[in-house]
Amino acid sequence: MVRCLALADELHANHDVAVSFAIRSNPLAAALVQRRRYPIFLASDSEILNQEAWLSDCILKSEAQILIADVRDDLSRTALDALAKQGTVIALLDDLSDRRLAADFVFYPPVPQLERVDWSGFRGKLCIGWEWIVLRSQFADSVAPRDKSEFSLLISMGGSDPAGLTLKAVRALDRLDEEFESVIVVGAGFCHGQALQELLGQIRRRFAVREDVSEMSAAMAEGSMAICSFGMTAYELAAMGVPSVYVGLTVDHAQSASALAAAGMGISVGVNDQEVETRLGRAAKKLLADKNVRTQMSLRARELVDGRGASRIAELLVSSQAARFSSRQ
Repeated sequence: MVRCLALADELHANHDVAVSFAIRSNPLAAALVQRRRYPIFLASDSEILNQEAWLSDCILKSEAQILIADVRDDLSRTALDALAKQGTVIALLDDLSDRRLAADFVFYPPVPQLERVDWSGFRGKLCIGWEWIVLRSQFADSVAPRDKSEFSLLISMGGSDPAGLTLKAVRALDRLDEEFESVIVVGAGFCHGQALQELLGQIRRRFAVREDVSEMSAAMAEGSMAICSFGMTAYELAAMGVPSVYVGLTVDHAQSASALAAAGMGISVGVNDQEVETRLGRAAKKLLADKNVRTQMSLRARELVDGRGASRIAELLVSSQAARFSSRQ
């Protein structure tokens, strides 16, 4: 939802495009959209949803010409094929399902999973690269190389942290002997607040806790390094030039995180499992000990992830739609 809102803001503010959201029932997601005052088409709570009919109705009512889909549910390729036949332009974000074969545009970071994908029958535009990562506009600002007298380590596990990775990172860091400032950032959907407070009262290391931070770019820029879950947080940290230790909630996430590590932006400890705390502590200790490595990672991250993916995608979609309209005249 965060990256969809980032793209919506870019389309609306810089291209004067009317944007509506079609979302499944989710109070937190709906609240985020309502805060930005975009129209919402909210699916019913019914367990059985005909997504093809629902999306078709949403597009009809909103008079939308483009559908940008960022979903991980059972929306079928057949449903998108039907919408495309009606003249709707289909764009997908980071979607490796067979829905991609129905799309006019698909956008991906250069993750290793793409090497195993069969593109037979695809007739759209394939966009792969760090330059297509969608981030909020606050992450498009240039970042000066940091050279701080005080070292600050940031823990950021996304908006909700369903697996409690924040707790695991805290325990891993508490075992280290090095002295450094420790900051935890938790999102609005963080569901382990009580457990975190209890843990912080039991350990020796002190952690500052910041909740539901609005200007995450500024908070991240203060970090000398970070421990994070793979996802938008990892890309945001890269855009701010923060060398990071990545942990994946799933095998797929761990594979994606390996691309950032291979590109020289951080260290991946793989997927969350029973031994992840040990690996987190070991990786954090390694980065803590080598300022030169952190500096190189910071430079490499800023070089590859410039935070302007939303701008590029918006420009491409708007210009292609203008070209399609002109060809019909």
